[in-house]
Amino acid sequence: MNTKSHVGFWITLVLALFFFTPVMRDGPSMRQFAAAELQMTQETFGQGTADWLEKRAAVVFRLYTPSRSLDSARIQGEGMKRTERVVPGPGVAITKSYNVYVQGLILNLFVAALRFFIFGVWFLLLIPVFIAAVIDGFVIRAIKRSEFGAIRPAAYSVMSMVVIPMAMAPLMYLVIPMPIPPLSSPLWALLMVLPLSAMVANMQPIFGRN
Repeated sequence: MNTKSHVGFWITLVLALFFFTPVMRDGPSMRQFAAAELQMTQETFGQGTADWLEKRAAVVFRLYTPSRSLDSARIQGEGMKRTERVVPGPGVAITKSYNVYVQGLILNLFVAALRFFIFGVWFLLLIPVFIAAVIDGFVIRAIKRSEFGAIRPAAYSVMSMVVIPMAMAPLMYLVIPMPIPPLSSPLWALLMVLPLSAMVANMQPIFGRN
C-alpha cells in the first residue's frame, strides 16, 4: 500500500466512525458520552482551563460546523404530525430513530470540536519534541553519510508505515466513539518520536541532493 492509499484508508475510516457512532449509541448514551468527555477534561486541566476549552469548542461548534443544518434536518413539529397522520406506527418509529441519529451526529460534532482544542493545546506544547525528533533524524542521517553508513530504503518504508497511521491518530482521536483521556496526546507523541526520527534518518536523497 503506497502512502496515498494508506492516508486514504485512514481518512475513510475516520469518516465511517463519525457517521456510525450515533448508530452504536442512542440519545442518552451520546449525551453521557459528551458529559464524560467534559468531566475528563476538567479532571485533567482543572476547572478554569476546561471551561476555556469548552467555550472555544462551543464557538467552533456553533459557527464552523454544520450543526444548524443538521438540527434543521430533524423532522419535528408539523412534519412529525404529518408523519403520524400518513404513516402511523412504523413510519413514526423510523422518523424518531432518524431524529435520534441526527441529534447523535450533532453531539458527535461537539465532542470532536472539544477534542480538537484539547489536542491543539497539547500539540503546541509538544511541537519542540517533534522538531527535536526530526533534527535527530537528520543528524543521524548526516553521520551515516559521512561515515559511509547504510541508509536503508527498507527501514524508511517500514518506519513510514508506522508513522503514517500514527500521524493520522489525531483525526481518529476526534471521532473514536468512547471517552478518551486527554493525557493520551502526550503518550501519542512519546510513541511517535522514535519512528519519526528513524524514518528521517533513512530518507533517500531527493533529485540527487543530500
